[in-house]
Amino acid sequence: MTTEAAPRRRLPRRALRAWAWLAAAVSFLVPAATIGARPVTGTAATAGAPRQLVIRRVVRRLVHEAPAPAPVRTVYVPSAPAPAAAPATSTGGS
Repeated sequence: MTTEAAPRRRLPRRALRAWAWLAAAVSFLVPAATIGARPVTGTAATAGAPRQLVIRRVVRRLVHEAPAPAPVRTVYVPSAPAPAAAPATSTGGS
């Protein structure tokens, strides 16, 4: 005794084509319905009201001035006595 279910029968070709046409029509009309259902902005009531135009001018001025030249400062340093000459070095060769 088997408990397996009987295999389902396929829809006839005519029914399959009808479902395909219905799916195509729905997929074509849904975007149009979505666009039509969106809220409308800028209705006639707000379009008649005058709009106020605000103009803002930003003026920026850059002033570049050369710095005043610094006075020349001369410093005299006393010289120390010269150090003794370094001893002569040799390479150790003959």
